[in-house]
Amino acid sequence: MVTLSSSMTLNLSTTGDESLEKSVVLHYIIIDMYFYLHGIVTLRFEDHVVIEVNGIGYEVTVPSIDDFPVGESQFIYVVYIISEDKQYFIGFKEIEEKMFFLKLTSVKGIGPKTALNMLKSVSFRRLEQAIKEGDEMYLSSLPSIGKKTANQIILDLKGKLALSKTMDNKIFKLAYDGLLQLGFKDKEIKESFMKIKDENMSVEDIISFVLKDRSK
Repeated sequence: MVTLSSSMTLNLSTTGDESLEKSVVLHYIIIDMYFYLHGIVTLRFEDHVVIEVNGIGYEVTVPSIDDFPVGESQFIYVVYIISEDKQYFIGFKEIEEKMFFLKLTSVKGIGPKTALNMLKSVSFRRLEQAIKEGDEMYLSSLPSIGKKTANQIILDLKGKLALSKTMDNKIFKLAYDGLLQLGFKDKEIKESFMKIKDENMSVEDIISFVLKDRSK
């Protein structure tokens, strides 16, 4: 379990042109006991879906409801959050997106809501690219992200992000298919892929790495 806090500055109007600037600290806790939910997507709303697991419907806030068609059996990689006013799940279609979300929330001034709004406006791979390139202008154009916060994101995360392993990469796709045939599960393979820092490895090297990683 990781305890985090976020602060923001509010301008509270008083009388006339006067305003009072007040710093408010919003606390939240991210519980890491849930990794994913696996079930049938039964309902979709504006910003969340309901997934039925063993007869129980779980409400999960997601960056894009289009990733979760109603009636399909799906894995949703979730983060369970307890804030001062509510408890809720945020879910993602891919493990990599969940891990990226957790990295964003580790940045000073970035809470779950801000990180989620960023991922609603643009893909996590585009965000990852902007951080790696130190593109402050792009990051500061995103919702609730000013120049100071953009700089903080780059300072905290540049050089620390794992390379995204997507199925668009033919070498990783071949290694992925081979590992499935060896009996590994999708979740296990992608968890190991996240630890690989060299995208120029051969299929044999990738499979060897995963076999070694999963044997620990």
